[in-house]
Amino acid sequence: MDLVLDIGNFRIKGALFEEDNIVEFFSFPPEKEALKNQLDGKQITSLLISSVTQKGSSLISEALNELGLPFHLLDFSTVNVKLEVDEPEEVGHDRIANVYGALFRFPQNDCIVVDLGTAVTFDVIGKEGIYLGGAIYPGVDIGAKALGEYTDKLPHVTPKVAPDSVAKTTAGHIQSGLYWGLLGAIERITYEMRSISDNPNNVKVIATGGLLKTFNDIDFTKALSDLVDLIDPALTLIGIHEIMKEQKEKYHV
Repeated sequence: MDLVLDIGNFRIKGALFEEDNIVEFFSFPPEKEALKNQLDGKQITSLLISSVTQKGSSLISEALNELGLPFHLLDFSTVNVKLEVDEPEEVGHDRIANVYGALFRFPQNDCIVVDLGTAVTFDVIGKEGIYLGGAIYPGVDIGAKALGEYTDKLPHVTPKVAPDSVAKTTAGHIQSGLYWGLLGAIERITYEMRSISDNPNNVKVIATGGLLKTFNDIDFTKALSDLVDLIDPALTLIGIHEIMKEQKEKYHV
């Protein structure tokens, strides 16, 4: 089996693949013992890791070493995606992986990836394998924290699915604004981004990211489904796996 890991600041996500199929998907805080328990006894033949944090990388390296597995960290300078932006070195590794994931899901279409995390990133991908740029929007947790810290009277609230746009309490007002504001931003930003394509009606929009787990609610899923073509929590991992396939020998265990 192929193992890919995506180490973030607050969570580690991973997947085990048999050919192009995910046979196991997991997500938890970056803890050594949790990863060891998850992988113990698995027959892993290839392994690739994407990481944005040195601390998380060190913990995972220790866990893999104790399991007798190598620490193969992805070198994004070797990927084949063309970055048509002014500062290619500033493009996050997860966003590059999402390019690969989008092209795997929709190889014949231009795509927009909406990654719902601490920040909400929007990335535009040409079907030829070109990263064209994107946008960054504050996530709901950032919005909630800002309102609580930078105003005298507004409370700090936990973002949640707001079934009613017209709330009856101050906390409800904030939750409604954050929730419906997020959906409104997704709708408007992707609408504007479609316009740069030669065929806007053929652009596919894919949603991914940790907020899908936070807002694990049927109402949110339905509302988001109205705005995107596919919801895929594992898109980044699929992208890392596609990069692995380009250089399979390099990441063999």
